[in-house]
Amino acid sequence: MPQKNVNADSCVVLPLSGDLDISGFDCGDADLNDFLQTDALKNQKEWFSVTKVLFLDDTLAGYFTIVADTLHKGRVAEPDAVSGYPYQKYPAVKLARLAVDLRFQHRGIGSVLMEEFFDAAYSCVEGDGGRFLTVDSVPSARTFYERFGFRAVSSMANEETVPMYLDFYKFYLLSREIFESRSV
Repeated sequence: MPQKNVNADSCVVLPLSGDLDISGFDCGDADLNDFLQTDALKNQKEWFSVTKVLFLDDTLAGYFTIVADTLHKGRVAEPDAVSGYPYQKYPAVKLARLAVDLRFQHRGIGSVLMEEFFDAAYSCVEGDGGRFLTVDSVPSARTFYERFGFRAVSSMANEETVPMYLDFYKFYLLSREIFESRSV
C-alpha cells in the first residue's frame, strides 16, 4: 500500500550541526550518504557550503546543501539571457546536494526540501544577489527539477549529470506572494 505524502507543517528544517543525530540516514546513494556523514559539517564550518536537514517525527528524512555558483552566459537559452548584462558569468546559487532517506522517498519530502531551498536561495540573493539557481542533476532526477522550472544546459549534459538552471528572478516574480509571506 503506498504511503501518503507528508504534511509540510509536520517537517522541521534545521541547519546542520554537530548536535543532530544524522547517523541513521540512508538515501540509497553512497556518495550522498558519505557527504552528509563526513563532509557536510566540515564544509559548513569552513564556509564552503550550508547544509539544511529535514526531520519528520524526530527522524532525519532528507537534506540539501547550498553553495555560491556562477553560470556562464553562453549556457543560458536565448529567452533566459539578460539583455545588457556586462559580465561573462551570471551570479548564481547552486543546489549542490539533495537527498531523501529511503524510508521517506516518494512521499513529498523532495518537494518540501525544494521549497526550503528556494527560501534559502531567496535569503542569499536578497542580501548578495544571484539571478540564477543551478543544479547538476543525475539523469533520473531531471524531470523532478523540470517540474520546478529548471532547464537543462543541453551542451553540457553527459551520462553522469545534467547541468540545469532556473532564472530565479522570473520565478520570484511569478510567485512573489509566497516568498513575502514566508519572510514575515
